[in-house]
Amino acid sequence: MRSDVCGATACLLIATLIVAGCGTAPGRPTAPAATSTSASRLTSMSTDQGWAGLDGPVTGGAEARAEHIYRVRNRAELVAALSGGGSRHSRDTPKVVYVEGNIDLSVDAQNRPLTEADYRDAEFSWDAYAKAYEPVTWGKTAPSGPQEAARRRSAERQAAVVVIPVGSNTSLIGVGRDAMIKHGNLMVRDAHNVIIRNITFEDAYDYFPAWDPKDNANGEWNAEYDNVTLVNARRVWIDRCTFSDGARPDRINRSLFGRPMQFHDGLLDIIRGSDLVTVSYNHFKNHDKGLLIGNSDSRADDEGKLRVTMHHNWFEDVKERSPRVRYGRVHLYNNLYSASPGADYPYGYSIGVGFKSRIIAEDNVFALPQRANLTPFKLWRGERIGASGNRWADAIAGPDVDAVALLQRQSASASIIAEPGWVVPYGYARDAVVDVAAKVRAGAGAARQP
Repeated sequence: MRSDVCGATACLLIATLIVAGCGTAPGRPTAPAATSTSASRLTSMSTDQGWAGLDGPVTGGAEARAEHIYRVRNRAELVAALSGGGSRHSRDTPKVVYVEGNIDLSVDAQNRPLTEADYRDAEFSWDAYAKAYEPVTWGKTAPSGPQEAARRRSAERQAAVVVIPVGSNTSLIGVGRDAMIKHGNLMVRDAHNVIIRNITFEDAYDYFPAWDPKDNANGEWNAEYDNVTLVNARRVWIDRCTFSDGARPDRINRSLFGRPMQFHDGLLDIIRGSDLVTVSYNHFKNHDKGLLIGNSDSRADDEGKLRVTMHHNWFEDVKERSPRVRYGRVHLYNNLYSASPGADYPYGYSIGVGFKSRIIAEDNVFALPQRANLTPFKLWRGERIGASGNRWADAIAGPDVDAVALLQRQSASASIIAEPGWVVPYGYARDAVVDVAAKVRAGAGAARQP
């Protein structure tokens, strides 16, 4: 259950989110139009803020003054609007930033697209790197020396351009159907009270992935950038966005050292002390490692944090990590997981039950090919899960997917407890599982208004 009462601050928030745009110059302040929004439009927004709203509704920039309401159309305008003038204090000033059209984060001051050649250190080349660190001669030691140092300098040059900080008390809202941020990483670090809504995030591409010879049996390439990263962020609501690799899936790239080079990291990572986060009605698609909640078993200080709600999201052709959870008390309900034969990223698993995770999974739907050979639940040192009402799409009226049995089969020594050890502390409106697939397909992703 949930309350239908809309306080003044919450109503202003909802009005802010659905304003269509204004007629001022790009990047300049624009007057808010909340007073013209009808009551029916106000109540049409989803108010299921889950964990994010536990301490009161996430309001983002709802309290922004007129001079801190912007519309932006390129990287320079976006950075200026989010920075609020450059100081940490001004970056946390309440602000609303409307994104119009397609914003490329990998551009120079004249908005000219930048490529690997623009970021590459003069002393770096992949041919030289391949000769220096060939595993047959270099072995399993982490790369070091001139070529690795030059790769790192190249990576730092790219990061200085494509990683964009987002401060507290911010609403970042896409306008219309074509709002997009691509080729970079929004970093919500040490920030609180943030809303990100109605934006397509695409192709956070790392030109200089790192080689880790000890990752898995034969080594792996690891990319740096997520489309959106939350680090020690609190009270964040990410709603009705689309995340993907765009036109550059990793399958089109070359291999080196006998392993495919990976140029994308996560679509959305929630890590390092982040807490009270809700991810709702988003479309995650065509990607390898989708979403981490907690990024290391060794981060004991994450215990008690990483409280995340994920509802009505669509994970389409995402290979794995939808999400993978460590430590967190994570509530997953009414999500749709689908995979297609011949997809760029062959299906691996959906929900990773990681170290000290406490997951509640309710009424989720799995539309997977050849489901007898697949498992939507993956054991990663976890011990507890509360799962009910989860169904296969082709047997929606049948028995629940038995998460505990699927996990137990993966390790004879594991002892899986069919109880998460906590109860959901907020009200929420859960749809019947038979309605989930249609509702999520119709409503998840950017440009899908409720």
